Amino acid sequence: MKDAPCAELVARCFDARTTMHLAHLQSRSYSEHMALGDFYDDIATAADAFIECHMGIEGMLTGYPSISPDTSAKPLEYLPKLHDWIMKHHDLCADGNTELGNLIDEILAVIDRTYYKLKFLK
Repeated sequence: MKDAPCAELVARCFDARTTMHLAHLQSRSYSEHMALGDFYDDIATAADAFIECHMGIEGMLTGYPSISPDTSAKPLEYLPKLHDWIMKHHDLCADGNTELGNLIDEILAVIDRTYYKLKFLK
């Protein structure tokens, strides 16, 4: 059923928010601290927009999986894995709706921008 990956997409985004917020608090780099601060705000907003629109089109979504934050996650390793998971489930969660696909793309853009900032802006 396609609802399970969509619920997991949102759960993974909210997990990423918490995981990267913890990394933000542990960072000793100003640029990393700022990039992760932007990330945890932006990823929550993007995930919320996706799930609200998804429910507006497809109906109420329940059954969000419980995911525990990885307190030892390294952002430059964590973010590509999240990106790859979302790409793998993109079409299933969009379900042929361009607006849902665009909102998933916005989630991916948040990840991509943060990865760029972390990798190239020191």
